[in-house]
Amino acid sequence: MLVLYLAILTTGLYYVAKILSPEMRRTPLPRKPAAFDPLDFSTLETPENRIGKLEILLFEKNKNIQLLQSELKVSLVQIRNFDKVKVLLEEEIRRLREQNRIFRSELGLPTIEAKENSTRLFL
Repeated sequence: MLVLYLAILTTGLYYVAKILSPEMRRTPLPRKPAAFDPLDFSTLETPENRIGKLEILLFEKNKNIQLLQSELKVSLVQIRNFDKVKVLLEEEIRRLREQNRIFRSELGLPTIEAKENSTRLFL
């Protein structure tokens, strides 16, 4: 019976991971920075050109920072959601183990000794 419950919980975790995986794929890969070197002023002729190029570079860097911040927020939300599901599943496993222990004692079957920290799923 415990095996059936654990199989159901594992299946549920599989579908939760399957649902969350498209969100994980939506995050774009980091892009390479522009080939422009801000410290190479040999190709720039006037101070106005230098200022213009530096402003463009600053704008691109700010845009990259905002993109990374939004990706960080999304990944933090995903981690929180995963942790919530993990806690719920661990509580269910503990409850089922206790229920199994009670059933075994009622039926007169020998108890199964649980390993320490065996409720951890992935560690």
